[in-house]
Amino acid sequence: MKQTGRVRNSFPMTVSTRGDRRWVILCVAGLLAVNLAITAKLFGLEHSAYHESVEGAFIANARIMAEHPGTWGWWPLWGCGMPIENTYLPLTQWSVAAFSLLTRLSPARSYHMVTAGFYVLCAPTLFWMALELSGRRLASFVAALAYSCLSLSAVLLPDIRRDVGGLLNLRRLMSLVYYGEAPHMVAIALLPVAAVLFARALTRGGMKWTILAGLAASLIALSNAFGIVSLGIVLVCLLVAYPSDRWWRGPAMVASVAVASYCWVSPWLTPALLRAIRINSPDAGGDYRFTAGSWASVAAAGVAWLLLWWVLRRAKVAAHLQFFAHLAYVFTAMVAPWEFWKVAVIAQPIRYHLEMEMALLLVGVFGTAAILDRCPAPLRRTMVAAMMVALALQTGHTVAYAQRLIRAVNPKDLVEYKIAKWMDQNRHGERAFLSGSTSILYNVFTDNPQFHGGHDPLVANRFIRIAAYTIYSGMNAGTRDAEYSVFWLRAFGARAISVSGPDGKEFWKPFANPRKFEGVLPVLWREGGDTIYEVPSRSASLAHVMPRAAVVERTPVHGLDIGPAEAYVAALDDARYPPATFTWKGMSEAEIRARVEKGQVIAVQETYNPGWAAYAHGRRQVVRGDAIGLTVIEPDCIDCVISLRYDGGTEALVTRALSLAAMLVAAVAAWIGGRKAYHFAVSPSR
Repeated sequence: MKQTGRVRNSFPMTVSTRGDRRWVILCVAGLLAVNLAITAKLFGLEHSAYHESVEGAFIANARIMAEHPGTWGWWPLWGCGMPIENTYLPLTQWSVAAFSLLTRLSPARSYHMVTAGFYVLCAPTLFWMALELSGRRLASFVAALAYSCLSLSAVLLPDIRRDVGGLLNLRRLMSLVYYGEAPHMVAIALLPVAAVLFARALTRGGMKWTILAGLAASLIALSNAFGIVSLGIVLVCLLVAYPSDRWWRGPAMVASVAVASYCWVSPWLTPALLRAIRINSPDAGGDYRFTAGSWASVAAAGVAWLLLWWVLRRAKVAAHLQFFAHLAYVFTAMVAPWEFWKVAVIAQPIRYHLEMEMALLLVGVFGTAAILDRCPAPLRRTMVAAMMVALALQTGHTVAYAQRLIRAVNPKDLVEYKIAKWMDQNRHGERAFLSGSTSILYNVFTDNPQFHGGHDPLVANRFIRIAAYTIYSGMNAGTRDAEYSVFWLRAFGARAISVSGPDGKEFWKPFANPRKFEGVLPVLWREGGDTIYEVPSRSASLAHVMPRAAVVERTPVHGLDIGPAEAYVAALDDARYPPATFTWKGMSEAEIRARVEKGQVIAVQETYNPGWAAYAHGRRQVVRGDAIGLTVIEPDCIDCVISLRYDGGTEALVTRALSLAAMLVAAVAAWIGGRKAYHFAVSPSR
């Protein structure tokens, strides 16, 4: 029977004989050996010398997950509290936490071993994709080997070249080791796997490949937001390079898998999280806002892409090379306008330079292979030998570079560690404002909560970032700089603040005026230019009884607009109102005890979310948010013992139902597909 709707220019069958399999095994073993040599020191690393890296936040995340397995929901440590999914997409942290639990190694050591493992897999998965699509073993190996030891982004982009320290240094390794880009590296390792599985689903059909493609897409979605965008680009380029006889069939399959994959991961990629990213993006993006130049670049890039598609089709270029060319073009069209003209066509376009260099290497190697196919055999052999010698020399350089780049540190020598331990021993359980790199590393060493912390684009309470900006910058505050800062510290329940001066050892030093608290706040601890100041307050509790009229009902316009919150902050220290206790009973539950009179409420200095529910004496209490994003309980009791629990609310129920439905649909589809395959296999030939 004639099959219809299949992809034209189908992918080659790559491994058909025992000799082929042995060749592939040798190639994979060689790639693993090269990348293990590059990352050898990383596998043995406990704490990195680069305390300015963001990896501390991922280690802290994984540490808490390992210590509280299965009891996540609310994350009380950053941003005055947030849903756990707002900390970051979880696949990397899940992997590290699971590895730590299984091996009993520390979260920091586990983090470096797991992320080094994903890094090592990047080249073999790229080799698999190239071989699957092209059927060319040597070219696929050369491309993956070049990817292992060479960074075209350092060659082509001046800013990257300066940052990485030279043409021959490996940017991808620097991104992992120096900047802590582990989740992005995980996504890059999985991208070729997803490409292969989607390619098989498009060409071979069968529910098995469709479900596996959906699983790969889901894992990338749980890894990194840049990976999600990159996966979308990979799939579009696949559909362009390998069109179906029925044009709608491929896009329909990809779209259905995308919808099912999102449903499956929706409990961790919730609508609320997407809203938080959208709300925070104008601030987090900064210079990445769309301008007239952005629209002009998008239009020009679109026209050029159509021209590229026409030329490649007209020249009847091999489908795999068309795919690599489209992929390289799209990523370059995203990165180049920012690098050379500071025009953004997407948020943070420079972050896609890692995908760009991968695609450019594929185009370069396979384009060269296509040219060499037309050359005499002796010339081909000479050129291949020369390339292998050059790559061997470059591999030696990269291994030496890795040895210099990967450096360990004793955490006890870090000021960030000293601040965390001092707070743990002297102000245990109290919220504090930690600045710069101290904020990133703080929860690697302590369970104490932070005013800020975490990743800015994911902050659940947007006003946290406004208040933090006011405290750091003091912009337009004049002589009232310290006054405004202390006001917001008190409003959000911070009992201390760390400040690094010009002589401090904290890396980022974000305070515009680091001496503004001198003579204003008591000094708790000082070492050199690093200081912890006390923020005096009546109570260390996060719960406070106050009049309903003191609740903040209008959102301040900016950080200097303290008028709407003045009554609220005054009530926090007003001795006329009875004290309230606040005790965490786990990650997602707290107990509040207070005596509440008529007309009074309990203000809780924890970020409000519709998933909070409060119960007193068996009765559900009214819980709402105020205008600065904190929680207010309106109890119907006098001597109240309130259980405040986070269960995610209606949105959590809906996303869990969607996730379960997606898994059930996949299971049923796999069963039906398996039965059809079985009947096809055992039925007699017609």
